[in-house]
Amino acid sequence: MSIAPQDGAPAPPPLDPTLSPTPLYPNNRVKRHLSELFRLALPVTIARLGMLIMAVVDTIVVGNYDSAALAYLNIAHAPFTSLMVTGIGLLTGVMVMTSHAKGRDNLMAAGAVWRNAMPYAVLIGIVFTVLTMQSDWLFKITGQPVEITDHAGDLAMILAIGMPAALIYITCAFFLEGLQRPLPGMVLMIAANLVNLVLDYGLVYGAFGLPELGAEGAAWTSSVIRWFMAFGLLGYILLMKSHHLYGIRNGFAGWWRGSRDARHLGYAAGASQGMETGAFAAMQLFAGRLGVIAAASYGISMTLLALMFMVALGLASATSVRVGIAYGRRDRPDMALAGWIGLLTTMCVMLALSIPLYLFPDAVAHLFTQDVAVLATTVSVLILMPIIFPTDGGQNAAISALRGAGDKWAPTILHLVSYIFVMIPVGYYLSFVLEMGVRGLFWGIAIASLVAVSGLAIRFLIVSSRDIPEHPEQI
Repeated sequence: MSIAPQDGAPAPPPLDPTLSPTPLYPNNRVKRHLSELFRLALPVTIARLGMLIMAVVDTIVVGNYDSAALAYLNIAHAPFTSLMVTGIGLLTGVMVMTSHAKGRDNLMAAGAVWRNAMPYAVLIGIVFTVLTMQSDWLFKITGQPVEITDHAGDLAMILAIGMPAALIYITCAFFLEGLQRPLPGMVLMIAANLVNLVLDYGLVYGAFGLPELGAEGAAWTSSVIRWFMAFGLLGYILLMKSHHLYGIRNGFAGWWRGSRDARHLGYAAGASQGMETGAFAAMQLFAGRLGVIAAASYGISMTLLALMFMVALGLASATSVRVGIAYGRRDRPDMALAGWIGLLTTMCVMLALSIPLYLFPDAVAHLFTQDVAVLATTVSVLILMPIIFPTDGGQNAAISALRGAGDKWAPTILHLVSYIFVMIPVGYYLSFVLEMGVRGLFWGIAIASLVAVSGLAIRFLIVSSRDIPEHPEQI
């Protein structure tokens, strides 16, 4: 039944299906969320996969060039990746606050989120660049062999050059994803991977008239590509036709005060991701203590885990945006449904992706190395992926749903428990005390991920049952 407007009253505007109130029929609601989830997640996933495909190409090219060089590169990535992912966490508020503004249909507020975040991203990038350049002390105090410390320290210096660019790109990508416009980031990432493939091979092996730099060539390629992506996406945002609707060129005055809400969300997310990646870096350093073969095997296995994790990250980012839009328009039932669909869909997809690694571990390992010892160790780890993939991907979807709902510190505490107080001691105990080696490290990851996804799912059940407060408009 429809009700005509009163005489003289304006007719209501047509509803945007992505912003409409909760539909009446549950089946239609589920279909709508699944459709929107995959529509947004597909380009985001491709963009996230592109980030890791570059790392996979590095691993394959350097691993086939020299197993020792692969170990050096993997160890060098530990502090760089830990800091970069911490920076990504600190900028998570950009996507969340943009999606909230999108839910309120306030485009100027969405643009203000981006303008206020850009100087913040540059500041974080500079600080993290300096910290990455000082990685030598970390390798020394964690007991890395002298050979690994010397080579990994040089590679970390090169990787550090690309840190500010990585965070500028992420800020721009998060803004566009919060607006449900992820295609530019996807297209740019595909182009970057094509350039990376040629440049990586050329600089590692000395092909195409380029100097033969080995692992250093892969590190230089990564930094150059990150700046290419940063300038590309920044240029797109500044030049897009609708820039005036968002006030993109209105300047950065008052950015620190204006970024307060996004920064506060980011502090919690940054601490959470920093602890998680720091814990994984500790596991990588444990692998380094086990020797070059263990470090190379761990690097291959983690590259595959990280590669598939990008699929989960794409689905999780889409979940955060869907939850954030429902939160912005204060639709609690739709917010809860968006979160649960995102979590369950992510776990199912990740389980499916783990099956080939479980069935054909030897064939997969051969893509990265021909070293018999490294192959044997890697195969023993890959058969654990049907346990690790769904739980690790699921915890990321759950925490993204909580961020979309504006939850700050409770997810961080759950990550602290899972990855600092569970994964590190369990991984160390299984690897060194029970002498399970690299396999013990991955059992520690599996146990910690199971603890994390269980705790975060319970937390989302609590948060999604609460009323959503009103949001003051911001421009």
